[in-house]
Amino acid sequence: MRCPVIVKAILLLTLAALAPPATGAEYRDGKLWLDILLNSGTELTVTAPPGKAPGFLLSETDSPIQKRIPESFSIRLANPEKLAYWGVLRYSEPWREDSGGVMREQFAWRDSQLVIDRLNLVYDEFDYPDRESACLRAAELGLGRNQVESIPMLNSTVVVRTASGEKHYFETPLSLHSFGPLRIDGSKLDFEGEFRVKTSNGQVLISQVIDLEEYLAGVIQNEIGSNAPAEALKAQAVAARTHAVNLLLSNKHKSEGYDLCSGTHCQVYKGKHLQNQAILDAVRQTAGEVALYLDGVAETTYHSACGGKTESSANVWKGSPRDYLNGVECLPASAGFDLSSEKGIRAWIGTPLSFPDMSSWEKASLSWSKSISKAALARNLGLSYINRIVINKRGASGRILDISFYGSGSVNLNSEYRIRQAFGGVSSSAFYIVGGFSEANGRVTISPGATLNLKGRGSGHGVGMCQVGALRMARQGSSYREILERYYPGVKISKLWIKDE
Repeated sequence: MRCPVIVKAILLLTLAALAPPATGAEYRDGKLWLDILLNSGTELTVTAPPGKAPGFLLSETDSPIQKRIPESFSIRLANPEKLAYWGVLRYSEPWREDSGGVMREQFAWRDSQLVIDRLNLVYDEFDYPDRESACLRAAELGLGRNQVESIPMLNSTVVVRTASGEKHYFETPLSLHSFGPLRIDGSKLDFEGEFRVKTSNGQVLISQVIDLEEYLAGVIQNEIGSNAPAEALKAQAVAARTHAVNLLLSNKHKSEGYDLCSGTHCQVYKGKHLQNQAILDAVRQTAGEVALYLDGVAETTYHSACGGKTESSANVWKGSPRDYLNGVECLPASAGFDLSSEKGIRAWIGTPLSFPDMSSWEKASLSWSKSISKAALARNLGLSYINRIVINKRGASGRILDISFYGSGSVNLNSEYRIRQAFGGVSSSAFYIVGGFSEANGRVTISPGATLNLKGRGSGHGVGMCQVGALRMARQGSSYREILERYYPGVKISKLWIKDE
C-alpha cells in the first residue's frame, strides 16, 4: 500500500519525524569525531564490567529529559510496528535554510580536504510499509533499487528496563554517558566515553562518539598485533587512519545513521582491548597523518600476508587500476619466480623459507595446507558433482583470479574472495592443487580425485600493505615511511587534509 507522504506527515506531526538518522561526525577544535556502531538488536543490555559500579546518564537529544540510572539496564523498541517505512529518494541537492526536504550530512573530498556536506534529500511523494513495494515504485520512476531507503521515525520510543524492574520511556535519539566502563549485550569488551542510542530498521543501535585518533588506538592492535615493532605500528596507524577516511568518503553507512561499524566490514575496533603504551605512542607520533596520491586520498587497504608478492587491486576487485596498488615484490626470494604461471607458483610454494623472528601466526601464513573433498567442493558450488577444474588466470602474486568448474553443470568464479570460500575458506587463493595438471593456451586443467589437497601461501586478498612484510621490514630497521612507500609507491604523507568548518 502506498501512502502520500503529506498525509503521513499529518499523522506523524512533521515530515522530519520520518528523516533518516544523521551521522555523528563533527569537528571539535580541529579534530574529527566519529560515530562508531558498537552493537544493534531488537533489545540490548548495558552493564558495567565485573567489580565496577554501574552508573549511567540517559538524555533525550531534543529535550531536557534525562535520567540517571545506577544499575544495569536493557533497552528495546516500544513501538516497532510503527518504525518501518520505506521511501524512494528522487534526488539530493545542497542544503539551504529554506530547503523543504530532509537534511543529511555526508563526507566529501573538496580542494584536497575532507569536508562535511549538508544535503537536502527529496523523496517521492509516497512511502511504503515494505522495501519491495518501494522498489516497484522506484522502477516506475526509472530509478535503481539503491534509491530505496528505510526512513525510520527519529522520535521513536524506547523502553529502558533497569535491573530492579523499573521502566522508563524515552524518545530517540538519546545521549548515553557512562561514569565508568560499560559493556553491551554480554560482550567482554569495555568501552568508555560518549555514546548514542538510535533506532533504524526496527532495531536499537548503540554507537560510540569518539575522536579519530582515539578510535585508531582501538584499531591497530586488532589489525597487526599489540606487540609489533614501533615502526610497524606507526605504518599500521597511518594506513588505518587513511583507510578510515576512505571509508568515511564512501558514506556506506550514511542511511543507517552512523559513520563506521566496528567489524571487519570497516576496521576491527575493540575500544581499549589490548591497548598499551606502544599503541598510544604510534598514534601520537603519526597524529593526523594520512596517505595522499595526487589530489586525493590513497586507498591504503592492507592484509595479513601476501605470500611473496602483493596483488593488483584491479585484478582482485575489478576496479580502475591504481598506480600505487599495482602489486610489489615483498619477499626478495620471490623475484626469480613467475607466480602467475602454474609451474612458477608450485615451485615457489615448495621453496623453504626461514624467518626466526616471526611469530607463530606469521609463520603459519607463509606456508599452509588444507584438504577438501570433491563432494564438499561441489556442494559449495551448488553442483552435484565435479569432474574437471580449469584455472583460467592467476595474478602476479600467484592468487587464482578466475577459475571454472565442470560436472553436473558449470560454474565460473572470478572473485578472489568467492574462490577462497568455495574451497572451504582457505587463507588465500595463492595455492595449488596437489597432483597432475595439463596446460594449454595459458589455462590449467585438473581432473580432481576424491580429495583435493591444497598447498598455499599468504593470508588475505593480497592488495596493499602486507602486515607480515611490514613487521619484517620494521625488524630489519626500516622506518614506517619506508614501509608505506614500499607497499604504496608514490603516495605522500600529509596532515593537511582536514577542514574545520
